[in-house]
Amino acid sequence: MRNRFLAQTMRVLGGLVAVLVIGGCAGIGGDHRAGVDVDGMLNAISQDDASHVQAAVNRGAITVNQKLPAPGYSAGAPLIALAARDGSLQVLRYLIAAGADLNARTPVNETPLMLAAYFGDDGSNSSDRHDAAMRLLVEAGASLENVQHNYTALAYAAYQNRQRALRYLLERGARVDADASGRTVYVNTPLMMAAIQGHRDAVRMLLRAGADPLIRVHGGNTAREFALKYRHSHVEPLLACAEAVPPGMRYAQRCEGPSVATSQ
Repeated sequence: MRNRFLAQTMRVLGGLVAVLVIGGCAGIGGDHRAGVDVDGMLNAISQDDASHVQAAVNRGAITVNQKLPAPGYSAGAPLIALAARDGSLQVLRYLIAAGADLNARTPVNETPLMLAAYFGDDGSNSSDRHDAAMRLLVEAGASLENVQHNYTALAYAAYQNRQRALRYLLERGARVDADASGRTVYVNTPLMMAAIQGHRDAVRMLLRAGADPLIRVHGGNTAREFALKYRHSHVEPLLACAEAVPPGMRYAQRCEGPSVATSQ
């Protein structure tokens, strides 16, 4: 049985990423509407029981855009976000078909796509489920981006080194530098997220896709400076080389040699 009670929420505090892990939150209790067994609904979503969710909607106990208090989201998170977080594909399909808001946000401005991109390593084929959840959301019309000065699905995938998710999102047109303007951002770019975690392959993938290594988070660091700060000596040289790439030359041409460059 999948562990329902694992929630991980990322946020920036002065340019530093903190990961909050919240577990074991049984018995959450009340709901925003009367007549809802919140624990039962959360378990139904976790177990991908779409019929349970649909029955609650049909009898008027909840709406498809309902927010429920859940581990990590005491103020309430949309059903579709919870389904995406759990990789619960049948529930997700039902909610999409029933007209749920594809971009409904959690209290910390996470979209369902972000949560599908972030989670995927619980040892029960979760990566496959979460990859499928991403495809369902994107093909239904979910935005690849987020409101200004917030993380994106690409940033969440980079932080977790979810390379299939990174590749898919880039292929679908996700902005590699998010909402950077004038080489300044107010939250970490996907490249910074990968550098902070020391994910060399993710860093390389993002650089090949055109990520700008010279972007600096407001009042903080570049991706290379983050790699130095967190002592990722296996990542910093890639970023140092990328910073020195002259205008008009691609990262791979300068930093990975002719054989790699010709394959791009």
